Amino acid sequence: MVPEISPFLIGVLLVVYLPPAAVLSWVDGGEHRLPNRWVAVLTAAVGTALLALGLLLPPLRGDLRTAVVLALVLGIGAILVALVAPTLLGMGDAKTLPVVVLMAASLGGEVLIAALLGIALLAGVLGMVVMAATRRPGVRFALGPVLLAGPFLGLLGAPLVRAALGGA
Repeated sequence: MVPEISPFLIGVLLVVYLPPAAVLSWVDGGEHRLPNRWVAVLTAAVGTALLALGLLLPPLRGDLRTAVVLALVLGIGAILVALVAPTLLGMGDAKTLPVVVLMAASLGGEVLIAALLGIALLAGVLGMVVMAATRRPGVRFALGPVLLAGPFLGLLGAPLVRAALGGA
């Protein structure tokens, strides 16, 4: 049986998450930075919308609690990586990761797994393209747009993850 994603969660993704994520992607693509103000707007808006959904729709509460815990744990891990090895992950990306995980995980476990795999795959390919185009190793590129695309990559890849895990 294929788990059905609540249309309300899709609404949060499209109406609440997408507009500030698009602004952040645009800024990061042009300036290689994710402004704290916009990251805070995105995080607060998504958090508030999911909190409201949790209050209004009790069946979603357990999944949303799990999404919050995952977002906090992975967010703390990302911030530690950014502090210890800033060449691997920028602090802006580390501060953006929790809301990406929160949104993807709220859509389901398979969406989260597919989102993380999609981000890793797309970032790796983009990194190879940038290194090939510049002919220099270690060239930095804007990871924010790839990171922020995570929930959408997760929705696209969830059927593949489901099949790989033996689901229908």
